[in-house]
Amino acid sequence: MFISALCFLLFWMNLVQAMPAWMGAPGQVSIGSLVPGAAYIEAKSAHRTGDVARHLAPSIPGNLGNLSIVPFSRISPPLFYINRNQLWQFQNQSAIFHVNVVNTTEPHYPTGEIPLQLMLDTQRKGIANGNFRWRGTMLHYDLGGRTNGGVYYHCPTPEGAKLLLFLKGVPTPQGCFFFTLHGTSQDY
Repeated sequence: MFISALCFLLFWMNLVQAMPAWMGAPGQVSIGSLVPGAAYIEAKSAHRTGDVARHLAPSIPGNLGNLSIVPFSRISPPLFYINRNQLWQFQNQSAIFHVNVVNTTEPHYPTGEIPLQLMLDTQRKGIANGNFRWRGTMLHYDLGGRTNGGVYYHCPTPEGAKLLLFLKGVPTPQGCFFFTLHGTSQDY
């Protein structure tokens, strides 16, 4: 009985050793392997130095609606990626949200330029023919031959913070902060 048990054990050990392990093959060890090109989008600005990292995220964590610049210190910021010139937020394996660019109705004083706002939704809404793209690590938005040059404005309001962009250079709107957005795949 002991010998048959030992033979059985040796048989299974040899069988397991013969199974391929695919060493070096890409596995799904990170979110980047589930969504190629997914990155955290970090906000950088001259007026925000030395403090906690700030990232593109919903202004109210876990909710759809306004996108904003949010400080992150203990939890990972959301992941974003560009597919077919559209920016998407990866929520989880069953939920990926559209980042929409929508018109606002309040012209910027004194230029009269109307800003565009970034919003998160389950469906594509707003301006349909604009394009997001990376230029190096910087996120740009283009619409019909015009571009925001990678410049975004974080504007706190009583209703919640907004993230705005202009397709023409304008002075920083009153009460807003100037940022550029950069994709990074760092582990947090």
